[in-house]
Amino acid sequence: MKTDRERKNAAIVVIRWSARVLGLIMAGFLLLMFIGQSLESYPPSEQIEPIAAIGLALMGIYIVAMFLALKWERLGSLFGAAALGSFFVILFLGLLPGNVSGGFSSRGVLNPVFMAFWLPILLYLLCRRLEKRGRERTKTVL
Repeated sequence: MKTDRERKNAAIVVIRWSARVLGLIMAGFLLLMFIGQSLESYPPSEQIEPIAAIGLALMGIYIVAMFLALKWERLGSLFGAAALGSFFVILFLGLLPGNVSGGFSSRGVLNPVFMAFWLPILLYLLCRRLEKRGRERTKTVL
């Protein structure tokens, strides 16, 4: 029969692997979008606006952060949270060109597609918190 500690360790492993898989899916999706857009066979579109370039750079940092989180979870999740948080500030202010209204709307910060990018980061942070709590409890027991 499994002890309580073994069950908690199993839960941490499941959360960690869920974060890794979701992070790879999100990073892979964005990477394929970037590659697909750059290989576009149509005539090149107009020059990109500076704020859109900043948004693309932030999402590029998010991609790197998700790959970085495979090795160093804390560093990758913090870089990912900073990049995604900055992107959401731009999104909230409605500075991105196109069909983005900004604010707390379905075309702004509450867009479910954009919200899904937070899931791996939140899972990494939850995993770290559970491990820290487990270490604190073992210290108090000893």
